[in-house]
Amino acid sequence: MIVRMQRILLIALALGCAVAAGGCISIQPWERGRLANPDMQFGGAEALESAEAHATEVREGSSGGFDASGGGCGCN
Repeated sequence: MIVRMQRILLIALALGCAVAAGGCISIQPWERGRLANPDMQFGGAEALESAEAHATEVREGSSGGFDASGGGCGCN
């Protein structure tokens, strides 16, 4: 019984390593420029965040908690 459990554990460990190794890839030098593009970074689009905040203010009909004041008509 113990030998069977060890065999199952060994097979599960081998399968886990195979799955984990499948996620490892190498990036070619010409692909690195695309991944370093500012659009691929988190929080790099201040203009987009500002536009989304404005759209939220207009849609909600208020502008509380952000940085501008005005009505909800979108005419500001």
